[in-house]
Amino acid sequence: MAEGDAAQWADEPLEERHPDLLAHTVRPYNAEPPNRALKEMFTPEGLHYRRQHTPVPVIDEQTYSFSVGFEGEEPRCFSMSQLRGVYREHEVAVTLMCTGNRRSEFNTDDDGETMGLPWKNGSISTARWYGALLSDVLKDAGIDREDAEAKGYNFLTLWGQESYHISIPLRKAFAKDGDCTLVWKMNGVALPRDHGFPLRAIIPGFVGARSVKWLDRIVVTKTEVDGMHQKGIAYKQLAPNQKLLSKVTKEHIYELPPVDHVPITSAITAPEPGTVVSRGDTLTIAGYAYSGAGHAVIRVDVSIDGGRSWEQAEITRASEVQRVRSRRAWAWVQWRLSATVPENSSGNLTIVCKAVDDEYNQQPHETSPIWNLRGILNTSWGRVHIEVGEMANAAKSGDGSLENVGVRLKGTFQCAECRQLFDTEVAKNTHWKFIHAKTGLTCLEE
Repeated sequence: MAEGDAAQWADEPLEERHPDLLAHTVRPYNAEPPNRALKEMFTPEGLHYRRQHTPVPVIDEQTYSFSVGFEGEEPRCFSMSQLRGVYREHEVAVTLMCTGNRRSEFNTDDDGETMGLPWKNGSISTARWYGALLSDVLKDAGIDREDAEAKGYNFLTLWGQESYHISIPLRKAFAKDGDCTLVWKMNGVALPRDHGFPLRAIIPGFVGARSVKWLDRIVVTKTEVDGMHQKGIAYKQLAPNQKLLSKVTKEHIYELPPVDHVPITSAITAPEPGTVVSRGDTLTIAGYAYSGAGHAVIRVDVSIDGGRSWEQAEITRASEVQRVRSRRAWAWVQWRLSATVPENSSGNLTIVCKAVDDEYNQQPHETSPIWNLRGILNTSWGRVHIEVGEMANAAKSGDGSLENVGVRLKGTFQCAECRQLFDTEVAKNTHWKFIHAKTGLTCLEE
């Protein structure tokens, strides 16, 4: 749904936005990647999720500067050339996640609609970020943590060029193993405009909303900043019985703490919902799992019978540094399991996953007990429904695996709905019947 005058949106970085992104709004641009991108440890170029509140600022790096200082005092200003010339480039792998990830699963007839964008499981992505340690910049701006805290300063408030603003605890900014970074590169190249060019903050282990883009100023404050994204409703989780915002007082909302860390969560990225499988097939199940505050995922349990029986998935980490009990596991894990479709299966199969972190935090079974009006922190079991039917081997894929349905690129006969090729007309028609006729999707849609 477009908002604002068209002239305000004339300079959007359209070239940065991959056509496979699923856009929930265009003005401002809010979009998530398809499952195929979420299966990569580092989200492919152009497919990192987007969360904007305004038009993307147009900033000239040569004249750009940002300031750092105490509230009410003269700040110190830094240019990009100063940052690059003075500070060692720090690299850190970090997953950013919107608190509304998987919000759409909350919206049911029984529980009701939530407030916010109807994210699927893709308002989460991972990248390598490069820049200066925030603590080093703060020290050079004359800010000492112990002295500041002794004077009653407990927060760091970050402002973006578009006036977005939030606060983080001062102790997080100075934490020796906190890895808070002012970044100018993403995955080894200049920060894209959509992601905060020329400079943004990356606050590892915190929800994505705390990693402010298009940085304008950093202010050391005694209290949290006012505003909907800090003290307001935006990042507050109300009780499941509180269905109407009009019934909740402003005082109650302000008393609640904002969400800083993501509880343990996971999702299934393969197979796709509605995939047709045959009895006895080898089924590759894949997904991601993530826990905030630097907690490391230690296990992912997967079931293909709705949770009656379980197997453990193989886990891959983004970095050796992000090991168990390191308190620096800032990125998700990718997980994978090979399972066999039971010979006695019929109808639908429900695949579920649940993750456990190194504090043994676990996910709730269902959405109803954690339903909330804002639709944030849906950390319930990941869940996908697939169909057991009969599918000819020739229609599955080029290598015979279900994982590659929709991506076969060798053959003579091309499906009219997607780019997949087949050796025979029969195989092509069977593919169309089970993939497109049943789901209404093209092979490139999510």
